[in-house]
Amino acid sequence: MNFRIDYREVSISDVEDLYNFRKKILNETKFLITSPDEIMDFHSFKNYVRFYIENKFRNIFVAKIEKEIIGELVIMIHERKRMRHVAEFGISVLKEFRGIGIGKSLIQIAEKWAFERGVRRIQLEVMGNNLRAIGLYSKLGYKFEGRKVHAVNLDGMYVDLLIMAKVKE
Repeated sequence: MNFRIDYREVSISDVEDLYNFRKKILNETKFLITSPDEIMDFHSFKNYVRFYIENKFRNIFVAKIEKEIIGELVIMIHERKRMRHVAEFGISVLKEFRGIGIGKSLIQIAEKWAFERGVRRIQLEVMGNNLRAIGLYSKLGYKFEGRKVHAVNLDGMYVDLLIMAKVKE
């Protein structure tokens, strides 16, 4: 593959491309909590993206090849004072672009953004059967902290959610 990947914060001009990415990713993976039929309408989605752009405790980072978004990371710093040192993220990369460092790059960009804002702990939840993602998180220094047993009903099969976190010393 010979292409240039641009990584950056989402802008309002990305809304349509991001909406199309979300529809595509929800239809190609079962490792996300949201199912394809639960995607919000375009107007609501545009407001959701605008809220993330305008809120200093939230951000969306995208990986793009030309106009196509191929990866996304959504990060939120807790707004309560006692938890403002904690951030959580969710990430997804299109199947055809997995395994070439896009997820790693998005996570590193989001970590830098969060740590520059005083975050000391970044946490996530991942389905226990998503071994590829668990391997990436572990490689990047995230530690297993707990398990939510049978937290996700995946077409009648219950899957555990693993809690992982990275703490900045």
